[in-house]
Amino acid sequence: MNTQLTTNRPTGSEGFSLLEMLLVIAITLILAGFAIISINGTLPQQQATAAMDAAQAVFRQGRDSAIAQRRYFQLDSGGSLQANQLQLERVELNLTHTPLSVMTLPSPAQFGLDAGVTDTPDGFCPTPPSSGLCLGNTATQQWLSDGTFADTTGAPQNATVFVHIPTRPGAQRAFTVLGTTGRIRAYRWTGSGWVLQ
Repeated sequence: MNTQLTTNRPTGSEGFSLLEMLLVIAITLILAGFAIISINGTLPQQQATAAMDAAQAVFRQGRDSAIAQRRYFQLDSGGSLQANQLQLERVELNLTHTPLSVMTLPSPAQFGLDAGVTDTPDGFCPTPPSSGLCLGNTATQQWLSDGTFADTTGAPQNATVFVHIPTRPGAQRAFTVLGTTGRIRAYRWTGSGWVLQ
């Protein structure tokens, strides 16, 4: 008796056809295109938020340090600083100033406003300046030892700081500072108005 083992082998060649490979490549390219479009739309928004967070950190450090060290801390936004920089100075007991590190907004963000952007709902800056810094009625602002954001006479000063990406309209952020407490409230521009961040 003659017994042979037979195996079932496919009659066609194994692997993917050219059409299947082209279909997979096309789907991959379409998904990559959607990802690139999505990144280009959200990147300026993330850059504006990062810049606002960096500026807020200076204001929080000023308030927290003034309370913790029972000293006045002064905000420097002009003088030898560039337009996109802030610096804190500790006011010593002998009234000299000790400069602390300079904060520079991450590029490409700047202090400023896009055309058509209005003041935040807090209304601390009815005529927003082109510089983006609306820091009260005096040239010098400081945090008192109780956390109040005030002028040199001790009068509380409300403030608004606007941050934007100049090349990308709509990537606008702002935060306000309540003078009596030094507390911060952050906002995001939606294209038609401000919403809390």
